[in-house]
Amino acid sequence: MSFDTAQVSAEFSARGLRLTRQRRAVLDAIAAAPSSLSALQVYDAAREQCPELGLTTVYRTLEVLAEIGALRRVHGPDHCESFVPASAAHGHTVVCSACGRVTEFTACDMRGITDAAARETGYRITDHFLQLGGLCAACSAGQNGGGA
Repeated sequence: MSFDTAQVSAEFSARGLRLTRQRRAVLDAIAAAPSSLSALQVYDAAREQCPELGLTTVYRTLEVLAEIGALRRVHGPDHCESFVPASAAHGHTVVCSACGRVTEFTACDMRGITDAAARETGYRITDHFLQLGGLCAACSAGQNGGGA
């Protein structure tokens, strides 16, 4: 996946920020990754393009990118939080439990679940985060392919 750099730049400008060389290195590191990256993995990858990049800049950039909807947060068994580019303003992820591949989907009629949660808890539900896990097509085929 890749980022719409013009859109990201416009969102940064709207917040009084510039898409600096350091922030661009963060974007490029995430866009080039075959699966989700933790903040430290983003830092390591982005420093190859921009050695003077600081870890604080990575965290701040990831936070802004998540706020503007350019990133999806992904949670996995090996790390609490990692990131992938988002292709839609509102979407969710399916994470392969074998290879870690992350795929985005946008269909999520959660009304029944959020209504039930609101009734049970008394909360007014205003947002949700949905992540599913399973095997991607390639890993599933590998398990069914009669390998070793």
